[in-house]
Amino acid sequence: MKIAAKSTKRGLAVGVIALTALSLGSGVAMAQDDAVDISLISAPFGTGSYVMGSALEEISKKNDTGVRITHTESPGFVFNIKKLDKEPDLKANTIVGSGGGVQGLAKAGAEPFDKQYDGLKLIANYNLNSSWLASLDDDIKTLDDLKGKKVAVGRRAQINWAIQPVAILQNGHGFKDGDVDIQYVGTKESVAALLDGTADAAIVGGYIDPVSNRMMLSPQTIEFLASGRKPNHLEWGADNVTKAREAGISMANVTIPAGIDPSISEPMDGFADSVAWMVAPEFPDDVAYKVTKLILENIEQFGDYQATGKLMSPEGMIYGWDIEDIHPGALKAYREAGLID
Repeated sequence: MKIAAKSTKRGLAVGVIALTALSLGSGVAMAQDDAVDISLISAPFGTGSYVMGSALEEISKKNDTGVRITHTESPGFVFNIKKLDKEPDLKANTIVGSGGGVQGLAKAGAEPFDKQYDGLKLIANYNLNSSWLASLDDDIKTLDDLKGKKVAVGRRAQINWAIQPVAILQNGHGFKDGDVDIQYVGTKESVAALLDGTADAAIVGGYIDPVSNRMMLSPQTIEFLASGRKPNHLEWGADNVTKAREAGISMANVTIPAGIDPSISEPMDGFADSVAWMVAPEFPDDVAYKVTKLILENIEQFGDYQATGKLMSPEGMIYGWDIEDIHPGALKAYREAGLID
């Protein structure tokens, strides 16, 4: 059973212990000489995941929690999973950027993976990505209207912007090969294709906190909506999302809130995929516990580094995951915080 928001929220005992000791003559805080050094590999430079990884590194070095995180970029989440598999010595001291969707594909050995990979364990979600289709054609208002049409999505390896939406169309809604002309062009390119008329529908979306029902639209979606055109937003449907998940593509049901743009006047049944910090099962329990506590106790600071950080919430850190998918050390921290019974 996937973890959703608890109906009764319990307060987190949040306390940040400031480092006040200064090095003699240096005017800077003393280093955590006895802290455990942890590596974090995230995603390409300039992405939201890269910025959030840098934020976690800086927060870890500002707080005397017993862990010191060093963050570097990587080519992406698929690379991260393959790297831990090829270099097993890293499993005991490395956090990676990952997520539910890419984890499901890795464990199944489905494209873009070349074999089955062992599953990783959750430390915390730092984003939840949600996307849907929009059209400028007045005759395209539902998924049924897409038959025989050109639909532009992200590149083939993009989980949230291509693989999951196509899975909903095919495994959820039931379109067969050839029913819809899927064009894998990229996120920004898909919106451009819709605006210039070379696509009948395109992928749009953003980042959501299903606990507070707040959402932040992605840059290409904001650019598209600022064009002054009047789009129709196509609802995925809760049943279609569930069917796609049952077919093996990991995702969670969410509701896209009304009012995030004037063109979205009613809530829509959609999906969300976790964008998360994860570790191998070999990662030490006590270190996972300290890292999770660090995030929980400093969660409000992430918004200072990245706008999507303002969407982080304690409940959202575990949204969409089964308890057995959470690292035991992290699970201890969540139970202490009253987020999991």
